[in-house]
Amino acid sequence: MKDRYAYVALFDIADDGISISFPDLPGCLPCADTLEEAIENAREALGLHIWGLEKDGEELPAPTPFDQVKCDRNQAVAVIDVFMPTFRDKLN
Repeated sequence: MKDRYAYVALFDIADDGISISFPDLPGCLPCADTLEEAIENAREALGLHIWGLEKDGEELPAPTPFDQVKCDRNQAVAVIDVFMPTFRDKLN
């Protein structure tokens, strides 16, 4: 287990909000109304998802390099990092 993880997130920006996905972590799909909220929600969802994988004893996938992620016209790419000791303390 590492203390810090970073994964690429795709922010799908639409008129009714922002949907977020992590190409390396299927099922980690937060959403938000604003960009600020999207970054916060992405970090929280990433931490919770990783915590769940750790608890289940599953291996985390290697992050795809930032420059290898393809996005559509209405999407933006961001690297989201999470400091796991904070999440582990809160959830355990």
